[in-house]
Amino acid sequence: MNNNKPTAKTKDNRRYKYGGLSVGFTVVFLALIIALNLMFSAFSLSGDLTVDLTQEEFATIGNESVRLLTDLGEDLDVTIYFMSARDMFDNTKNTVNGINMTALCRDLAENYASKFGGKIKVEYVELNSDPAFEQKYFEESGTALTSTSIIIQGKYHFRILSMASFFTYGENNELTAFGGEYRMTNAIVRSCIPEKQVVAFTHGHGEKIYDGTISATSDAAALKAVFEGAGFEVETIDLHTQEISDRTKMLISLAPTMDFDEAEIDKINAYTKTKNAFIAFVDSSTPELPNLQGFLNDYWGINYKAGYAVTDSDHSLKQNGDYITVKATGVSSELHNTSAAYQINKTIENFGKKVTVMPHSVELFVKPAGANLPYYTETVLASHSTASSAKQTENGKLEGTKGEIPTMLVSSKQSYGENNVSEFAYVMLVGSTDFGKATTLAGETYGNKYILLAAARIFSAENYAADILAKEFIPTALTIETGTARTLTWLICTVIPGVILVLGVVMFFKRRHL
Repeated sequence: MNNNKPTAKTKDNRRYKYGGLSVGFTVVFLALIIALNLMFSAFSLSGDLTVDLTQEEFATIGNESVRLLTDLGEDLDVTIYFMSARDMFDNTKNTVNGINMTALCRDLAENYASKFGGKIKVEYVELNSDPAFEQKYFEESGTALTSTSIIIQGKYHFRILSMASFFTYGENNELTAFGGEYRMTNAIVRSCIPEKQVVAFTHGHGEKIYDGTISATSDAAALKAVFEGAGFEVETIDLHTQEISDRTKMLISLAPTMDFDEAEIDKINAYTKTKNAFIAFVDSSTPELPNLQGFLNDYWGINYKAGYAVTDSDHSLKQNGDYITVKATGVSSELHNTSAAYQINKTIENFGKKVTVMPHSVELFVKPAGANLPYYTETVLASHSTASSAKQTENGKLEGTKGEIPTMLVSSKQSYGENNVSEFAYVMLVGSTDFGKATTLAGETYGNKYILLAAARIFSAENYAADILAKEFIPTALTIETGTARTLTWLICTVIPGVILVLGVVMFFKRRHL
């Protein structure tokens, strides 16, 4: 007689034992997922998740800076002045997350001096120790020096920087990245170029420049800051009464609501016949402007469909779908490396394909091609294939294009200058006036700023607007589009727990029959 034969009572005990274990494991596993999610969220909010970079790595100088400064040749002759004794920058009260912010600025400058030998020097002048020195820079710049001022004295010009401008800040005013290399390289370049290049904003047509100046609170302030940071001089111009200066490399019209007259169009046309650039920012609220559109369409082959707003419920940062994200387009042309769109797309790739956002976009289009055209048109940015455009009228909605819709176009004309060297003139049409507003240009979240800088570099000279990415102290916040958010929500909140729950139930009943 086999005394080891399981009885009915023993089977029931095993069923409940193993079935209970499977249910227990399922519950514990789900609880573990929730706990891990809460733990990482807490770490993220406390700022404990940081990029593991040493102070020395933040102060390094990249290949782009070396290339730009080397290209200056004999014009590279710079002294970097700090307004405190050298050891004052080691003060530990300036340390955040183990990195001394003032010492970081000092070390960066000294690395430039080390890299370029006697062509770049660093000197320390204690504030209030040399009144004549301080007065000289105050009179010429109108800027009072402080203990955190840095003077970049070049061969032709000087630039006064604040250490605070080397850093970017998050929504809660926490330090997020160090952009010192970008700021210092551009300041050095600017100080060593005989003539400053100019970016001029038009006014008098309802642009976002109300009184002929760009104040700190105006809608153009963020664009101005980007171009000034890249080393340009920023001006405004009334084409009715002023001529475009020879130093102007980019002429910009930001959100015009009234048309240009024929005389103004003639000035713009003459300006763009040489190696210069004109950029027009329009959006879904921009009305028809026959003279401006005629210039864009007839001379450069690009245009916008007034009132046709582009929306995308899957690729938008807001639920109404008009805060669309866009993508760089593939470039296949015989111009290839000299193509403006190619160069801008290359910049986007270099910076890790950051999300580019174009709120309240209008549909752009290219004039149908003909034979022997004097211009070459390219799509720089376009919506995703899930987008569509439509125009709201008194009689209802007019449907526009569905699919990939151009949101940034550039048209170029080639000519030959001295020694038969190729020269290009450009006209760019940007389908969103908010592409350049403060929230889309600030920090490192979006790629908008780098696209503008890439265009500025192409439209002006190679030694402007360097491709130098800020070094982040903490990871940039994850930007999730509406479509992706819906998918992740469904996956995390429904699919994964559901699969685990089903497996647990199946294992429970399977164990009961053992």
